[in-house]
Amino acid sequence: MAPYKNKNAAQPVMIGREYPDPNENDIIAEMIKLTTAQMEELYPRPQALRQVHAKMHGCVKAEFIIEKDLPEDLRVGIFKDAICFPAWVRFSNGVTQIQHDKKRDTRGIAIKLMNVPGEKLLETQMGAQTQDLVLASSPVFFAEGLAAFSGLLKASVSKNKLMVPLFFITHPRMALRAITKLLINCKHPFVIPYFSGTPYQFGDESRAVKYHLQPSANNKLEYTDEKDPDYLHNNMAATLDKTDIYFDFFIQFQTDAVRMPIENATVAWDSPFIKVATLRIPAQKFTCPTEDHFGDNLTYNIWHALPEHRPLGSFNRGRKFIYQELYKFRTARNGAMPVEPVAGPDFLAPENLK
Repeated sequence: MAPYKNKNAAQPVMIGREYPDPNENDIIAEMIKLTTAQMEELYPRPQALRQVHAKMHGCVKAEFIIEKDLPEDLRVGIFKDAICFPAWVRFSNGVTQIQHDKKRDTRGIAIKLMNVPGEKLLETQMGAQTQDLVLASSPVFFAEGLAAFSGLLKASVSKNKLMVPLFFITHPRMALRAITKLLINCKHPFVIPYFSGTPYQFGDESRAVKYHLQPSANNKLEYTDEKDPDYLHNNMAATLDKTDIYFDFFIQFQTDAVRMPIENATVAWDSPFIKVATLRIPAQKFTCPTEDHFGDNLTYNIWHALPEHRPLGSFNRGRKFIYQELYKFRTARNGAMPVEPVAGPDFLAPENLK
């Protein structure tokens, strides 16, 4: 693939800088209309699931442990001090439809850190004490940015069922990326790596990173019958019934603005991964209707973030507004207005994990 070029400016691209499409606001407005129309068709009844990552395998309690003795230049935002943040972690399949876990799909993990001090970026919830980290099973996306993706979205909401196949026929590179990069088989949510795919500011405007979550090689996993359509949930439950699970959390710096573009989500960065935290999911029971309801209604938004971790790039700018509209739709359909959770000192107490 040719390196990304700054189409909107004469000067060379710079590390940490964004280069929005001049028509981006119009593209976002159209995508909001399209996604809302899609949700109206998908969920005419009172209850509405998410537009993507609708199928949840489990929403579990965890702690996000910042590394001790990080170098001074890495002590930024949530990584400033060597502390532990309580967290809610949601594992899911990516597609809109609820389907058998054997189907090839994108797999997701969403981490909501709690008790995070400081004013956040999301204007409607600047006082929220949460920071959201959203990752998926591929380091890249099949579309460069919102402009490319909006064409597929338009095709997917069309009444003509041939529009999606026709779109991919006319966009063969996007089709190839979707098949080879995004859609994977998965035997266990705790065995695959996860990636942010899109970049985030790290401190000031001169630095950008991507996030990466790698399962520990020492994890002891339990496996159940893959004939069950919900075996990924069952594998999680069987594993956490017996043992704790660990993931290593890394950042990856943008070190070359051309080779590692901000605005092109199809390009994987090739700089080193630096470990900055550990995600520990303690052994626990989480399979009950109350927990399922909580996880399905919990809202994750990458703009629940400190300014030091501002989301960057075309998709992240679009997600800010699209997520807000989808949030409004779901809460209206479900008759619930969830609030950002907080955690007390006994959040991970043994009696609260049973």
